[in-house]
Amino acid sequence: MLAKRLILVAISFVVGFVLTLGITFAIGTTLEEYGGIYTFFTTLALACAIAIWLDKFMGTELLPK
Repeated sequence: MLAKRLILVAISFVVGFVLTLGITFAIGTTLEEYGGIYTFFTTLALACAIAIWLDKFMGTELLPK
């Protein structure tokens, strides 16, 4: 179960960072202009949203029912 949860966290952060890259480039800026703190918190927020969905589909039961 621990391995599934670690995979869930890794996938969430990777997808969250890729989405952050896509958002920043879509609005016409770079990560340097966007800032490290904003990049981190945007990635974290997107990763949390993705983790909720992945928890359901991967069956890791990280969140209570």
